[in-house]
Amino acid sequence: MIKARTLIQTALLLCLASLSLAQAAERSSEINAIMTETGFDKLVEHVPQFAHNTLKQSSGALEPKVNSALSQAFNQAFASAAVRKDVLALIQAHYDPKQGAAYLKQLRSPLSKKIAELERTSNAPESRDDFNAFAATLKTKPASAARLKQIARLDKATRITDFGVDMQAAFFKAVFTAINPVMEEDMRVGSSEMDKMVKEVRDSFNGAYREGTQLTYLYTFRNLSDQELETHIKQCESSSYRWGVQLLGNAMISALNQAADRASLLMSQNNP
Repeated sequence: MIKARTLIQTALLLCLASLSLAQAAERSSEINAIMTETGFDKLVEHVPQFAHNTLKQSSGALEPKVNSALSQAFNQAFASAAVRKDVLALIQAHYDPKQGAAYLKQLRSPLSKKIAELERTSNAPESRDDFNAFAATLKTKPASAARLKQIARLDKATRITDFGVDMQAAFFKAVFTAINPVMEEDMRVGSSEMDKMVKEVRDSFNGAYREGTQLTYLYTFRNLSDQELETHIKQCESSSYRWGVQLLGNAMISALNQAADRASLLMSQNNP
């Protein structure tokens, strides 16, 4: 009897292990699909470029030797593979299968695919002249109040402006964090001062990013009816869509902060 019970327990454990592996595989598949269909994969690939662009804006007053060390530290700390690993780790830790399935279903809806194509086309290099002409036209023929209200709601739901500002602030914080170890002790920045500097960066970028988002959305959806745009906005305001946007945004900012810590450690090791 004892032996039979042991065999049953072993079989149950094996079944549970197989089920757990299957669920993990399904979760990974859904997460990879979300990363692809939202364009987050491509965003991660561009992180090293964004990091170095911020570094160039901030390193003008640094000595060449320090600047070179900082550049090398950023190369390692903000490598796409490392950032992607950190992004996926946080998504895995906070993933809700029910919300994830609903979010993925929304991303694959006909309207979402139409929206994605409009966004891809409007951001293409060949659309730049048309975009500039559209922007010039708005100066003499502004968008209606109703359309501007829709655009503001969409920006709030998708967090495009907030996410852009969050990323920019994270990159500048990375520079501040990485450079701190090589500063003279009396010049090093404390946590409260660091928070103040990051807040100043956020405040300086917020207005420009919001205006940029408004103009981009007005151009991208210029031929979309108010009704279609309203349908898209309501989808973006749904709980599952907001869950997905928040999860991805948090994962990216967390990954950038981890990269900043890696850069700081590398600078410390090079400046014992």
